[in-house]
Amino acid sequence: MKTKLLAGLLLLLSFAACKKDKKPAPVIYSVVGTFTLASYQTNFGVGVNATVAQYPCIAYNIQTFYRDSTSSSGYDGIDSCFVTPTHLQSAGAQVFGLPGAIPLLGTWRQKGNNIYLTYQGNSQPLAGVVSNVNGRLQILFKDTVQSGGKTYYINSLEVQQ
Repeated sequence: MKTKLLAGLLLLLSFAACKKDKKPAPVIYSVVGTFTLASYQTNFGVGVNATVAQYPCIAYNIQTFYRDSTSSSGYDGIDSCFVTPTHLQSAGAQVFGLPGAIPLLGTWRQKGNNIYLTYQGNSQPLAGVVSNVNGRLQILFKDTVQSGGKTYYINSLEVQQ
């Protein structure tokens, strides 16, 4: 009986002595600051797959995250920004910025490296994921919208200035 008790005690002590692998705490990136649009994709309308390399004017789309959990999204360009060959709305033109447009205000919250951005007049938050690429923060926002029995996606990548 003593042998079994002693063996059980040794086994218990050996488990207690084992250290669990300690993983480093994940790095949480703060998004407070200004981001510019780097790329945009959607299958809505004629569809768009635009990057700053193709259409430099999209970088004038500025998203600012303030410390008080409010945000502002606006366009700082001096010319209209189109990312489609046509500039006619009726032909499916995609406008990515109009000079003088009023900034769109919103609120945001962060949970880990997930960002939830809610614009005024829209109760559904837009979800994004923050990452660090080559020393610069970026946020990848992904959204889907159901309309007319179809599912449309919208993906945008914003890079911190």
